[in-house]
Amino acid sequence: MSRRVLPVLAAAILGLPALAGTFDIPWYTIDGGGGTSSGGVYELSGTIGQHDAGVMSGGSFSLTGGFWAGIRAAGLRGDMNCDGVITNFDIDPFVLALVDAAAYQLAFPNCSIMNGDINNDGQFNNFDIDPFVVCIINLGCP
Repeated sequence: MSRRVLPVLAAAILGLPALAGTFDIPWYTIDGGGGTSSGGVYELSGTIGQHDAGVMSGGSFSLTGGFWAGIRAAGLRGDMNCDGVITNFDIDPFVLALVDAAAYQLAFPNCSIMNGDINNDGQFNNFDIDPFVVCIINLGCP
């Protein structure tokens, strides 16, 4: 065989097993942080750095560590009863959330107490009362 043909033939023969391989895109978690991003009516929360124990199961439940599934709609500021509008029906839940957060969570389990953070300072407290009154009067928060 000629010296020119031998390297080409060797490359062709040795390259065949690489073509027969399977494709795989592995997924991993990144360790060291996390947070919440929101825009419009959507909010996405993620945790980075949580313990990845693989698949955990008990009874009919199963959890795969390291990944959060889905997104949820963020609450409407001032909508304390989570009916989608800001009206006088939000006043009692607002007061309940201020004086007894645990009772509020029991009464409105699918509602975030942070809907009451009207002044957007990251806390729900008495500094949200005056802006909440403005929201009720205007039938919506700015």
